[in-house]
Amino acid sequence: RHGPARPPILRAADVTLDPARRTVERGGRLLSLTPKEFGVLEQLLAADGAVVSAETLLEKVWDEHADPFTNAVRITVGTLRRKLGDPPLIQTVTSAGYRISPS
Repeated sequence: RHGPARPPILRAADVTLDPARRTVERGGRLLSLTPKEFGVLEQLLAADGAVVSAETLLEKVWDEHADPFTNAVRITVGTLRRKLGDPPLIQTVTSAGYRISPS
């Protein structure tokens, strides 16, 4: 018998996210992310270049009690950008959301 299927490893540019191991690397360097940062990055990578709205991120990464008017997503994306470093990977799409910039 096989165990449950392992989720696929997500990649963009030089970033690798392994959902099963809960690890993120950029350029071979292991990054230390909070669960929220990990969740946001996982959603953005899974969207494969499509725009993900802040509402969708709140819904999928935070719990159902999250305030829809909170700026938690914006703050989390900001710290995630800093941890990922350069070149910037996360693009803000004005009044739409965020996406991983095409490499």
